[in-house]
Amino acid sequence: MDELHRRLSGNLRAIAHRKGVPLDDIVARAGVARSHFYDVLAGRKSPTLTWIEKIATALDVDAVELLARRDTATVVDRSGSGR
Repeated sequence: MDELHRRLSGNLRAIAHRKGVPLDDIVARAGVARSHFYDVLAGRKSPTLTWIEKIATALDVDAVELLARRDTATVVDRSGSGR
């Protein structure tokens, strides 16, 4: 798995965990294929920009947050809760 896939997978899992959203719920909210979702997380397939945007929308974060380096990641909360 290359660095970008590791970053995407790690950020997605961290955001989901922080928000208390199970991965299968993200799949359902985003309307993406479950097998493709897990293949992307495992680094077996590459996501499209559309896929990344669907996942970001399902998590209520900006798409850039999914690809950000952990040391520079800033969560943009679009829920209006101020967190």
